Amino acid sequence: MRLEQYTQPFVSSFYQTYLEDTESLSSFFHYNWNQEALNKRIQETDFTNHKRTELVEVITSYMNMFGISEKSKKHLEELKNNGVVVIGGQQAGLLTGPMYSIHKAISVIALAKQQREIQGVPVIPVFWIAGEDHDIDEINHIYIEKSRMLHKLVFPEKSKLKKIASETTYTKEMMIVYLEEIFKSLPETAYTKDLYNKFVILIDEHSTYTSFFTAIMNELFNEEGLLMIDAAYKPLRELESAFFQEMINRSAELGSLVFHQEQKLERLDYGTPIQAKETAANLFYVEDGERFLLERENNLFIHEAKGIAFTKEELLLIAQNTPEKLSNNVVTRPIMQEMVFPVLSFIGGPGEIAYWATLKPAFELFDMKMPVITPRLSVTLVTPKVQTILKKLEFSVPDVWSGVVGQSKVQFIEQNRNEDIPKYIQSIKDELSNKYEKLEELLLENDLKLTPLVEKNLNFHFKQLTFIDHAVEDTLLSKLDSSIYRYDQLMMELMPNDGLQERVYCPVQVLNEMGPTLIQELLQIPYKFNGKHQVVFL
Repeated sequence: MRLEQYTQPFVSSFYQTYLEDTESLSSFFHYNWNQEALNKRIQETDFTNHKRTELVEVITSYMNMFGISEKSKKHLEELKNNGVVVIGGQQAGLLTGPMYSIHKAISVIALAKQQREIQGVPVIPVFWIAGEDHDIDEINHIYIEKSRMLHKLVFPEKSKLKKIASETTYTKEMMIVYLEEIFKSLPETAYTKDLYNKFVILIDEHSTYTSFFTAIMNELFNEEGLLMIDAAYKPLRELESAFFQEMINRSAELGSLVFHQEQKLERLDYGTPIQAKETAANLFYVEDGERFLLERENNLFIHEAKGIAFTKEELLLIAQNTPEKLSNNVVTRPIMQEMVFPVLSFIGGPGEIAYWATLKPAFELFDMKMPVITPRLSVTLVTPKVQTILKKLEFSVPDVWSGVVGQSKVQFIEQNRNEDIPKYIQSIKDELSNKYEKLEELLLENDLKLTPLVEKNLNFHFKQLTFIDHAVEDTLLSKLDSSIYRYDQLMMELMPNDGLQERVYCPVQVLNEMGPTLIQELLQIPYKFNGKHQVVFL
């Protein structure tokens, strides 16, 4: 494998500033994201107040459903004692969702390994699964190649209720049919059969979006000792009970602080990433698997459309007795993470880091500092097939991102097009127009009113000539098809849907081509957390 690094393509102005000039955003974060900051974080932070024994029991209980490797057991023991964590998370997408889910897990593992060596203390990789998210439309699909184009393939089963992912079940027979559709789009390789059979087994062993996601991630990263926990796991909610109570008690202050911090961000032209409302309670109430976002109004916590209303005292009792009925939103999730885990660094993507920029005063409200927020590794994988095309056409990966390849495709077609043909067809049209105009004049001079018939006849000839013109173009493109497809393949694989590969493709495509050892091989690469885009030539 070969690694090349480039300036991040397709980034927002905020994320570009965070990557290249973090110091200018220092009023929004407690730390920059460099080694000095990581050293400072571990030196000045008191990690002794966490409920480590209870937390390890919760994680162990959750992971027992999927199988715990020896390395994971070691990490659990270290977490129980004096270990700190590098943590990142993601929604429970089908077949892991886009590749960046994998890249995020690799980032967590890679940074934890590096810091374990540097800090001389156990640094443990943790993956927080956002099983409490309820927008199933965001996670119920993958993209496949069909007829040389990318198509969004949506799992067809719909839930009548908008339940959280951890309580949204799938019909196993339907999921296997869906899997078959995916594999029909893939070329047959030496790895296809085993990969398909592995997914079939996992589909059968699990029944919800979140458990299926966790099972796949555990298969891929178990030997690395990656610890995983579902945010919606009931024993975790019970551990969080006291923290929910703190959030309820300080809800008004929290809402105000986040609202005004986001306004500061907007004044710098970085937008409003969470669209905070000063009246937001920043908590969901969960009923029968559905989440209802609460707001504060007249000393009540309400969800008007559902007719839900709690006094502060009633909500505190829910937090105390049935905390599984509460769920964090984008504001309180990072705060809860800090309360539960001894976090050295949080691994975040572009959107997440923008959210976190609104939270500095929120952390201070709870007498905490934000951890070091390290941008996740952004990765493009270049398969041997794509490398061959790049070499043959003499392009680089950035040539694809910048539009050079698209422009070259157009130039290639133009160079092979005989411009005399469309010109000659146009000259026939012009000549016909002139002759028909003369014909119409002669008819009118002789008081023969046949204008509609003449126009209709002329239009018929025009249509036939246009048909020939299109047939010439189609025949030309067909003749050049194999060459044109090389250009299309580069753009489809390296810049699908005009964006980064990791945001569109699912790991199943590359695992089918490269085999089950791919993840282990990717983990051997000596990544640098430097804000660059990592291009890995497989």
